[in-house]
Amino acid sequence: MKNIIKLFKEIDKIHKAFTLRVIITNLVLGLLPLINIFAPKLIIDELMGAKRISYCLGFGLLLIGLGFFKEVTHRWLNNYLTLTFGDMSDKLTFKIAKKSLRLPIEKSDSKEIQDMMEQAHYAVWEMFTLYDIIVLVISAVITGILSLGILVKLNPAIIILLVLLVLINKKIVTLIKENELKYQENNISDMRSYRFFANFAADLRYFKDLEIYDGQDLVLEKAEYYQQEMIDSSTDYFNKNGIYTGIMNVSANGSIILTLIYLTYKLIDKTISLANFTMYFSSLIQVINATNLIQQNYAKVISVNAQLEVFFNFLEMEEGLLDKGEITDFDTNEIRIRFENVSFKYPASESYVLKDASFEIGNGETIALVGKNGAGKSTIVKLLCKFYEPTEGAIYLNDIDIAKISTKKYYEILSPTFQDFRLFPFRISENITSKLKDDIGKDDYKKMDTDFDLLNLSNWVDKQVEKEDTFLTYLFSDKSVEPSGGIGQKLALARSIFHEGKFFIMDEPTSALDPRSEEEIFENMLKISKGQTSLFISHRLSSTKYADRIIVCDDGKITENGSHEELMKEDGLYKEMFESQASLYA
Repeated sequence: MKNIIKLFKEIDKIHKAFTLRVIITNLVLGLLPLINIFAPKLIIDELMGAKRISYCLGFGLLLIGLGFFKEVTHRWLNNYLTLTFGDMSDKLTFKIAKKSLRLPIEKSDSKEIQDMMEQAHYAVWEMFTLYDIIVLVISAVITGILSLGILVKLNPAIIILLVLLVLINKKIVTLIKENELKYQENNISDMRSYRFFANFAADLRYFKDLEIYDGQDLVLEKAEYYQQEMIDSSTDYFNKNGIYTGIMNVSANGSIILTLIYLTYKLIDKTISLANFTMYFSSLIQVINATNLIQQNYAKVISVNAQLEVFFNFLEMEEGLLDKGEITDFDTNEIRIRFENVSFKYPASESYVLKDASFEIGNGETIALVGKNGAGKSTIVKLLCKFYEPTEGAIYLNDIDIAKISTKKYYEILSPTFQDFRLFPFRISENITSKLKDDIGKDDYKKMDTDFDLLNLSNWVDKQVEKEDTFLTYLFSDKSVEPSGGIGQKLALARSIFHEGKFFIMDEPTSALDPRSEEEIFENMLKISKGQTSLFISHRLSSTKYADRIIVCDDGKITENGSHEELMKEDGLYKEMFESQASLYA
């Protein structure tokens, strides 16, 4: 229950006095049915005694009035909870999204955290299960406890019967909890996988490949596989739960039958009056209702509590990048980078992708980083961007370990373009500036136009219906555009230029461009970054002529370091790769 209580505290922060309102409303709804217990007794006593019709009519009208009041209160609680939970669902979903963006990439990239994220979302959906519990169960439990008090007054031995019932059901309750936790553990991963493939099938980005290569059946079969896994898991879960709750029902109903037999005996023995029998019988009915509702909803309470535990654990996870590093004041007039004996292996991997790498990038230098696929080049970029921390060694900016520099301040000097860049499904202008359209000023548009000119993007942008404010997805507007790979890469470069970082990092920045466009872009990028520190990765070694120095990475190690002329004399990997590519153009 502690996580449900924690949720209520969260709701109280946004919807003031939520818990107090729920408690007061349920107390009212729990007390009102007691009238139905006492009223028949009083009416029967009156009819068998003074027989005052006005007295009986008055009681009847009171019952009708209280019934109306109960219905109004019940409906108000319904509406209040619907609105509150709807609002909280949106806010908690936003919290999950916000947290996801703030997690270190090494965590958010793992299956364990992806499953945890799915469970957190599931917890928000399951929150609506509390709706039934609050509306039906809490008030019924209050009524049941008070009704039990009336029965105990008849014979305290009923308490012993209740204790026996609790002891019998204790083991069953443990089995229900274990079954619930096992179900969650088995089902969440399958649910996430099923949703992935179901969404994948509807994603237009993959439509052409799925259509041409007849991949629809493959995707649907994968989705059906995980769907069947979920069905099998659910079948086992519900079968066990049915058995457990059935045993609880038998024990509960057995105690109820014994109590009813006892009441009937008392009536026949004339130890209690017909009026009292009616009161005790009504109390028994209320206890039965409360018992049934508790049994029906107990598994739900355990489920929601367990889901909320994952939800809160997810929200309390250590946040990564922007909060790391305490140094905020450092000299940015010069940008010097130094890798010192850096080794790195990805989380959950035993093999190193980078081993004892050491090199320097001087202030204002343009460095080309080259090597075969999988040599560790993109890993170097990720480490430079602080997406991961070195397993061994350190990276320095102006002789300061970047791990100690505030990530937020550090990012102000970076202008990276990634090999696997992503354009956001927003407007062109929002993609470039990372600002909402309403926050983009005239100076921003002027700067964008300048950057577009440098990248030969102006003609393409001007052809769009809404120019710079055209959406890059048809999800939000019919006047959108889907850029080609080459245009998309230029837009990613424009974003990098607009940021005005003092350290340019370009990981395969022109891989989607033709050779002529590539040369043009490199020449323009050199103009922009002149005098600034730059690192670029390219498989087309003809582009290395723009570099002051070339660093060769091979199998996770830095094997060569020098100018084009120097490396061509070394007879190493660089010379081999350069001559291999040159022969294709001979």
